[in-house]
Amino acid sequence: MYKGKFAVVDLETTGNNKDRDAVIQLSIVFIDQMTITSQFTTFLSDETELSPFIRELTSIEPEMLEGAPKFETVAGELFDMLNGYTFVAHNVDFDLRFLQSHFEKVNMSYQPLNIIDTVELSKIFLPSLIRYQLSEITDALGVELTNAHRADADALATAHIFLHIIEKMTETNSETLKKLYHLSKHLKYDLQALLFSVLADIQCPPGSELEQYSGFYFKKEAVEHVNLEPVSVDELYKKYIDLSDETYREDQLILSREIFSRFENKTHLAIEAYTGLGKTTAFLIAAVSYHSMYQKKILISTSRKILQNQMMTDAFLKLKKVLDLPVTAVNFKGRDNYIDLEAFNALLNSDDRNHEINILKMRLLIWLLETSTGDLSEIELRGPENAYYRTARIQSGQPSKHIFFERALNQSNMSHLIFTNHYFLQDCLSVLDHLDVLVVDEAHQLKNAVSERFKRVFTYQDMKFFVGQIGSPDQDRLLSGYIADNQTASEYLLVDLIDKLNQNVDFLFSRLQAGNIKKAVKVLDEGIQFTSIFLSTIRSTNNYQALYNHVHFYRESLEELKDGLLNEIYQIKGGHNFQLVKVILTESDMETIHNHLGQLSSIILISGTLEVRESFKHLDFWFKDLPYDTKVMSLDSLHDRTKLFIPSDIPEYNTEDEEYFYALVEYISIYLYETGGRLMVLFSNYDLLQKIYDFTKEVGLFNDFAVLKQTKSTSAHKLLVQYNQLDRALLLATTSFSEGINIEGSGDKCVMLPKLPFPVPSDNHFKSFHKNDLPEAVFRFRQVIGRVRRHPDDKGLILLMDNRILSKSYKNAFLKYFPSENVIEGDRKTFKAFLSHL
Repeated sequence: MYKGKFAVVDLETTGNNKDRDAVIQLSIVFIDQMTITSQFTTFLSDETELSPFIRELTSIEPEMLEGAPKFETVAGELFDMLNGYTFVAHNVDFDLRFLQSHFEKVNMSYQPLNIIDTVELSKIFLPSLIRYQLSEITDALGVELTNAHRADADALATAHIFLHIIEKMTETNSETLKKLYHLSKHLKYDLQALLFSVLADIQCPPGSELEQYSGFYFKKEAVEHVNLEPVSVDELYKKYIDLSDETYREDQLILSREIFSRFENKTHLAIEAYTGLGKTTAFLIAAVSYHSMYQKKILISTSRKILQNQMMTDAFLKLKKVLDLPVTAVNFKGRDNYIDLEAFNALLNSDDRNHEINILKMRLLIWLLETSTGDLSEIELRGPENAYYRTARIQSGQPSKHIFFERALNQSNMSHLIFTNHYFLQDCLSVLDHLDVLVVDEAHQLKNAVSERFKRVFTYQDMKFFVGQIGSPDQDRLLSGYIADNQTASEYLLVDLIDKLNQNVDFLFSRLQAGNIKKAVKVLDEGIQFTSIFLSTIRSTNNYQALYNHVHFYRESLEELKDGLLNEIYQIKGGHNFQLVKVILTESDMETIHNHLGQLSSIILISGTLEVRESFKHLDFWFKDLPYDTKVMSLDSLHDRTKLFIPSDIPEYNTEDEEYFYALVEYISIYLYETGGRLMVLFSNYDLLQKIYDFTKEVGLFNDFAVLKQTKSTSAHKLLVQYNQLDRALLLATTSFSEGINIEGSGDKCVMLPKLPFPVPSDNHFKSFHKNDLPEAVFRFRQVIGRVRRHPDDKGLILLMDNRILSKSYKNAFLKYFPSENVIEGDRKTFKAFLSHL
């Protein structure tokens, strides 16, 4: 079949409803014998009125459809073309059902020979991709996509992706393909037939670069350590500038020297270095030089996993290539972040027909042939995937040998630099031996990340899922497997206990919703008693271990939740429905961290936003009794091309005030229609966001613009990709969206903030305002500012609908670095005049 005939199809439509919306462009790429033989493309004129969003997304204008045939005119020709071909598309369900629906309207029934979805194929055979939009895959594979969201370009790109995956399939060892073949019988489309045809034609044995574990294969470790010749910071920096396309920056060299000096003199430093200085390169050069001279182990931490990976794959690799040095680095995280092969073996051998779980098994089989680290972040397990893997790990118990974690430890001992992120910092400090210095990048995020690491969240859905994994005798879960091996009278007792545990979760969360902690603790005691009886009943019986480990972990979770409630280290969040309630335990373990920090000779905390109100006191939580120096490296021209406009003709922030609401809408309207461009509005809550969205849709205020909206389930990355592709757009998002975004395109870039980004006050209300809330708000504000000017030629505008910034005592904390002439206060007329001069 893989050498057979395939029709790769893509449609552009006026919407997502196959019965109501029309096809406006159709393209088919034909493949025969693994070769693209031809392509058919046509516009269709069944509907010529196109929404602004469709026009922006596809670059198709109504006049392009004039004179094009209607679907019924070409239906017979299309039907004949597709006859005898396997139907292939990216997200095939959409294209196929749309096409079938349109064929039915002209009394034709189209049923393809076989169906292949390139999204499904990509999830399995390109397992390290985080997202599977067509543009993401083409970027990863280097496939040309000349005009995204046009049927001809998308179909051709999909065809090349399909051929790439087929080629990869033919190069995969036959033993792995056999496992994939058996798992594919539970998938939605016809991958099984494709795999069978490859297996029937090609026999590819496992190569010498692989080793086996319980019947599946994974990549062998390859580690080497090379000593570096001593080299100074100045020598490294000169070589870096001479051999790269970077320009010499005196402040960058000064920063690198400063950090090296702190390493050498065994002192601690908190330093604010302005955005654009090139701090990452500066501290990497200092670290490489220090290791070359003293052979000391250096740990570098940044705020998030994505930044950790970027530091490793972008900044470090570029530095290594330019300097032509045999310097090595490794990403290191906590034990649970590396795949446990025994857990995967348990998951692989589970007889589960769930589509998502079988996709997960297949992804992991391919990924293990490729990964040298076993770092689970490479495949980002989400939702059910993560839940199933986590429960498999619990059921398999602690591995006698955690191969990939031990590999990571070994690599960290052999490498010159170690990278991590703040969330895993405690894990690294606990298990890495002989650390000498620590660099904390993006240090303004440190406190939140450490607090997040100590949290344990209990939700109704998670606890129900965990009990549900035990199942009943007629479900293909843990209990049915156990009963098959133990035909005893205890079956009825076990079933009764599972029923009680399910009821126990309902009772627990209804008590928590009511705020009755005393009764919630009593319910937890009952749950602990039920699990104890369950464990004592199955202990030492036949094949009991997986079920025992699962229930034992659940009992420990109930005990942890009970202790958290009794020790009053909890927060309860949720709404009117007890099923939406969640409990957050927030016990801190800073004492352990401080013990580890005391063993380090030098700690550097660095960020573009670290000083607040001319103070670094908010960092005392980290240093505790350790003496540390502070320094600020500022740049007067940092915001010389960024304007801050603050309306003077709006009421104070109040989401219930109609006058404020309409002022917000009017300022959005003024900006969009005066500039004809794009605007991103970052709200502090979803309620106001939704209210603005509903109003603009109801009155058709922005019909000439594509209006995008963030929801709690929206991928921020996907939304940003859409926004960056559009010329006329309004994006309604939350301030959480600002972290890591990059607004592309030339010209002015504008972000509106309805209010200053203060966090919601915690239980102690405003007692910790200056210590916690103000620093966090300042960091968020500066982060947003940094997003509108990513390059020296960029010009940015922040439209802040909150005039407290001009009247409150914390004014200077926010406006630090802002030239006074760039802070503009005025009414709507002033704003219009200002925009006309942009």
